[in-house]
Formats: sequence, C-alpha cells, structure tokens
Amino acid sequence: MNYQRRLAISPTSLHTVSVIVVIAWIVAGSVSPETHDSHEGLWRLLPGAVIHRGWVNQLLAILTMILSVYSIHELNLSHVLLRINSRTISFTFAALMLACVFLHAFQPGFIVMYFILLSLFFLFSTYHQEASAGNTYISFLCLGVSVVFYPKLVWMMPLYVFSLYLLRALNPRSVCAAILGLISPFWLIGTIAYCLDGMAVFSGILHQMVDFEWGGYSLHSASQTVMIWLAFAIFLIGTIDFLMRNYLDKTRVRMLYYLIVLHGLAYFLLLLLQPVSIHTILPVVIIFTALMGGHYISNDDTPLSNILVWIFTILVLVTYILNAWIL
Repeated sequence: MNYQRRLAISPTSLHTVSVIVVIAWIVAGSVSPETHDSHEGLWRLLPGAVIHRGWVNQLLAILTMILSVYSIHELNLSHVLLRINSRTISFTFAALMLACVFLHAFQPGFIVMYFILLSLFFLFSTYHQEASAGNTYISFLCLGVSVVFYPKLVWMMPLYVFSLYLLRALNPRSVCAAILGLISPFWLIGTIAYCLDGMAVFSGILHQMVDFEWGGYSLHSASQTVMIWLAFAIFLIGTIDFLMRNYLDKTRVRMLYYLIVLHGLAYFLLLLLQPVSIHTILPVVIIFTALMGGHYISNDDTPLSNILVWIFTILVLVTYILNAWIL
C-alpha cells in the first residue's frame, strides 16, 4: 500500500499527526503576537495577558488550534465532503498551520479563522433548505464576529449571499436573516460603546472597513512567501483535480466544493490585495487549501498523486524546520 493511501484510510492518521503537531508547536514556541492587524477591530481591547506574548497567549493558540482541527473534522463528517471515510482534510490543515511558525501566537487571525470555519459549517447546512433562516443567521453571525476583529471581511458578504443563491437557499427570509446576523455583533458593540461613551471604537471599526493599505509585499519574510506559494500550489492542484473528476462526487458535494473553490479564490485575492494582513488572512486561506488538498489526497490514487503527496509532506517538514530555526 502506498504512502498516500495509508494516509487517506488509516483511522489513526489524525491522532498521530495531532500529537506530532502539539509537540512540535510547543517546541517551536511562538513569535510576538503584535501583528499589523493588532490595531484593527476589537483585538486591542482584549486583556493584556491574551494579546501579549506569554503562557496564556500560547495556551490559547494551542487550544484554538485543537478546536479548529476538531471543527474542520466535523465539517467533513457532517457534510460528507469525501468519498471515503478519511481524515485527510483535518491533518492537512494541522500540518500547514504547524509549518507556519510565524502564526503560532494567539492573534486576530486565529479568531477570524475559527469563526469563518463555523460560518462555513452553517452555510453548507442551508443546501436546498426552504426554511434556511436559522442556519443563515448563524452563518452570517459568525461572519459578523470575524468582521469585528478584521473589518475588511465585510466585503465577503456578497460572496456569502451568492453562495446562498447557488445552494438554492436564497429567499426573502434568508436575506433578512443574513442582514440581522451580520449586524448583530455591531448592534451589541454599538450599544455598549454608546452606554460607555466609547463610540470612537465603534466608528473606528467602520472606518477600517474601507481603509485598504495597498502594497507591502516587501514586508513578507522568506518563510511567509514560501508558505503562501505552498498553500496556493496545494489549492491549485486540488482544484484542478476536482474539476477533472467532479463527476464522481454526488451533486450536493460537488456544489459545496464549487463554493469552496470560489471562497478560496476570494481569500487568495484578498491576500494579494492586502499582503500586510498576512497573519490574519493566511489562516483562513489554509482552511480552503486543506479542504481542496484533503479532497485530492483521499480521492485520487495515481503514481503522480503519490509522488506529489510525498513532495508536499517533505516541503511542509522542511518549511517547519527552517521557520523554527529562523524565528
């Protein structure tokens, strides 16, 4: 049995990778969580022990990572994204996050990543639902929470609405639920800010929605550039394989993966336009990379795919070692 097939069908692969990731994460430590996006949204209002480097910050990063791996595993199981019983999506996500040593500190990107993951779970649940208002509200509520920590994500709302249309769940009730879900966090924050006479915080979030900062590619380190290209290569190969073999998937799964490709491209474009926000956008990009990479590893089984899986495994390990050594 080849290496790729063992990864795809082994019931212990996720447990093994998870243990390795936690140990390697602790060994590598973390860099300072002070990123470019630390001044955006509500992040700077969190307690100092959370936003500054220390054991609390490191513990939160590990716990959020474990919770995210579990959530993406549940996303796979609940929506039956793979043709076989496999955990490749989960450990692909864990491996890519491990390689990004510069993301190991708890930072805005972790909160954004987790709530975007939750929003996908409920968004996918609206497929062909006539009474989809409940799932739509929760999906857009999770998107709204992400927006208050990274305000520029508000521009993803049209993509979510278009996704509802493709999922045959767009109707007047779902549109109202979407609007209410998105504005609910702002409603709460605005009310608190008004009562505490702190409307500057609320207005600052609104201003940051349109305050784009172009350029900044020179600020990327070599390790960050390598991880962006590695993630894009895995996403691209997974996408091409899906487009060539999607007739093997069920109609529902095929539609969900079309959305995954669409959302993945949108976040890669956002990363291209806002390279200074790499610490916030890259974790979200890795979600969609893991979904496409996991689909490729589990569903394809050719000599070429086995070679590519070996190459990507080696690249992830080498990137982790170099990043840990450099940082």
